[in-house]
Amino acid sequence: MAGDPNDVIESKGPAGPRRWVGIAVLAALVVVPVVSLLASRNPGLPPVPDTGATTSGAVSAPVAASAPTNVLHPKPRRKGGKEILDVVFPDGTKAEIGYPAELGLAELGVRPALGGWLDGYFSLYRELTVPPGGRDEIAQGGPMIRELAGQSTLWQSASPTEGQIMLFDFTPWYVTLRDQRNGMTFEQRQLWAKNLRGEVTKDGYLVLKASSPVRLGKSGQIFRGGLAGPRLWFGGFGGPLVVVAPMPGCDTAGIGPIEAGQGVSESVCKNGIYVAASGERDIVERVIAGVRGKPVR
Repeated sequence: MAGDPNDVIESKGPAGPRRWVGIAVLAALVVVPVVSLLASRNPGLPPVPDTGATTSGAVSAPVAASAPTNVLHPKPRRKGGKEILDVVFPDGTKAEIGYPAELGLAELGVRPALGGWLDGYFSLYRELTVPPGGRDEIAQGGPMIRELAGQSTLWQSASPTEGQIMLFDFTPWYVTLRDQRNGMTFEQRQLWAKNLRGEVTKDGYLVLKASSPVRLGKSGQIFRGGLAGPRLWFGGFGGPLVVVAPMPGCDTAGIGPIEAGQGVSESVCKNGIYVAASGERDIVERVIAGVRGKPVR
């Protein structure tokens, strides 16, 4: 609502260089592969919103949904004692993910995630994630502050450590961009709102696209120790979390573990597909041993 003291409209961007040095910085970032398995431990990054789960980053405290609704339950194909999922990552990349049927990966439910930033403000890296409870989960932080351009609105966070939340309506998906306190200006939020688009595949997966100055992470891209590219999260609603991502070259150096409360975290990368899991040791070991993927052209 207009006049909300938390809705600060500014025209001046954050201090610091407005243009990043293209080749040098890009080379440093694209060297490695994908899935800001949430966010880096660097305190300058925003917390990664998930119900108790983050990878290599600070734990946020959003209000968890009692029954996940903003998730996809894909239908697997059966082949012997295995199930195979034909998945689409949020950049449009496709893959086949196979696993022993008893793991029930499809039943966990899947959500997309992807990192991005604005040209000229590379330090304003943000995560695009999907709240399990959709719009209702975000509304628990309070009433909507205002409508923004395109298909987005601005909301107050339920966590006192976070800034405001941009909520994009890409029906049936709701996608959030969670800011830091004293984060982006009103104009920068409008750039995100006007230039981010979402499309849904026939199988229900969300594909995100952007126009300049919004830049989205690419497969194999790393930012401050965390993967910034497209990935899919399976589960994580107080139980095991499995993250799958395209990762050309399988260069996993420097990628932090998934953190999901109590439990262990392990990862593996083969055939250009990265798989990470967290939770009880027995489940994690079965996931790492049994889940495999291959890119589909």
